[in-house]
Amino acid sequence: MYWITEEEEYVYGNSREGSDLWALLSDWSESEDEEEWERHVPLFAGIVSRWCRKGYIDVYEGPEPPAWMDGRRITGAELDRLLADPAAWRYREHPDSVFGLALGENVREIAEPPEPPEEPQAPAAPAR
Repeated sequence: MYWITEEEEYVYGNSREGSDLWALLSDWSESEDEEEWERHVPLFAGIVSRWCRKGYIDVYEGPEPPAWMDGRRITGAELDRLLADPAAWRYREHPDSVFGLALGENVREIAEPPEPPEEPQAPAAPAR
């Protein structure tokens, strides 16, 4: 998908898979080092926040993965607080709940390439 950044493509792919937030960081860093993951929280928190507001993806809190299945959608100020909290992005062995991604209702806007711009029309030749 050449029209989105590599980082955004990771967000899209993990949302399509219904991944937990920590899994996005693990995939991106290609590491099991959770300290390494935390370095990427600000970058991905920004992308996830923007995309949620545009309706491309959603963040859910649920009892188990995938969070969207039996979970509740997180929005607004609660979403901002969640994404800013590095603890929300950490892997937990036996969590009471999980935070995960899902595709949003406007995902088609990023899942398909944008329409090419129309070719400019040459001005008509003056009549003689």
